[in-house]
Amino acid sequence: MLRANAYRLGERCLKVWASDRLLRGFSMLGLGDVFVRLSRVLTAIALARWLDAAELGIAATALTTFELIRVLANNGLGQMVVRAAPETLEATCNTVHRLFWLICTGMAVLQLIAGALLASMAGKPELLAMTAILGLVYLTMPPGMVQSWRLARDQRMGTVATIWSTQVTLDCLLAALFAVLGFGAWSVVLPKLLTAPIWLIGVRHACAWRPNRDAGRLPMTAMWTYSGPILGSELLGAIRVNADKLLVASILGLEALGIYYFAFSAGYGLSVGLTNALTAASFPHLAAKLSPKELIETFDSAMRRLALPICALVTLQSLAIFVYVPLCFGAKWIPVTPVVAVLCMSAVTKPCSDLAAQLLRAAGFTMLELKASFVFTVVLLTLFAAALTYGLFTGVVVIAIVSVSLQALFAAWARARVASRCIQTSTTTVAANGA
Repeated sequence: MLRANAYRLGERCLKVWASDRLLRGFSMLGLGDVFVRLSRVLTAIALARWLDAAELGIAATALTTFELIRVLANNGLGQMVVRAAPETLEATCNTVHRLFWLICTGMAVLQLIAGALLASMAGKPELLAMTAILGLVYLTMPPGMVQSWRLARDQRMGTVATIWSTQVTLDCLLAALFAVLGFGAWSVVLPKLLTAPIWLIGVRHACAWRPNRDAGRLPMTAMWTYSGPILGSELLGAIRVNADKLLVASILGLEALGIYYFAFSAGYGLSVGLTNALTAASFPHLAAKLSPKELIETFDSAMRRLALPICALVTLQSLAIFVYVPLCFGAKWIPVTPVVAVLCMSAVTKPCSDLAAQLLRAAGFTMLELKASFVFTVVLLTLFAAALTYGLFTGVVVIAIVSVSLQALFAAWARARVASRCIQTSTTTVAANGA
């Protein structure tokens, strides 16, 4: 009897999962992130065993430059493909395709310039070669960017997750293999270029889009009005992710930075995969809603079914830190478990704010997101810097309180603004029809 009930419950859950595109997309992306994180653990072990500190430093410098410049690719143009009206889709794709070639070529040149400067400042000529190799990765992106965003538009998140996780997992495994074979710092750099074709071939095979000259192109001003603020928000997000570490190092020193970096990786960093999966799956789902009422209803549903449960999971993770940190990382980290737990708590409301950001993008209110992101960045970093003068734990407590509060306020504010705009739009439409 018990077995039969369990079978029926499982069958019912499977049917709900199969019929819910948002839940299915989120779960596929989340599963892909699990494989990626497992492979990264293996890579970290291999790099720690086979590379010395100097080699890791060179590789980290090249990769940091690569990651910072790559933020320029998160410029909102892809979101325009996802939310484009059917009658303007082909023109939007043509314009985005052309712009990505210009942007990625510029990123490759910028990467080369940055590599030359770093190599000169550090006295490490190999840095120039490494950054140049990484710059070639940008040139593999334009032929597949439109295809990848069209997959997202069609909510084929299982395909997206498979391609992405396959590429990143192979990247990590190759890095571990090259480290064992004695490639040194190149162990981390070469796999980025070698695995880039996997993503390109995958998205082009999954989506057979080609530029359609007959469809024409959209005006550049229309493109940047929407995508420019998204690029600004992404840049501010990159600043927040990296500036806090610079503040810790400059105010408290490298030892405190080591503790903070460990706390970030062992706590906060583990929850980022879930929130990233949420945003990737939710934007196409929100953008597909045609009416303002449907948009708000879909947002509320996603908040209840995904964002709030993820918030609960992050809270449980924060409590579990006092158990899994000593077990997984060793007894020497027991004294800093409060720092890890509090920093992890700062991500409790992040799923809500990330989902709210996707709501603003789906509604076309990208400038509102940029303004909120600017305020959040300034307030957070200013208060964090002031609190660090009283010690690392005080700084982490402040960053947790400020983050949780501002993220929750942003989620409520974004929904209210979109709802009010929707009411205004509906009122204007009714008045025009009546006239």
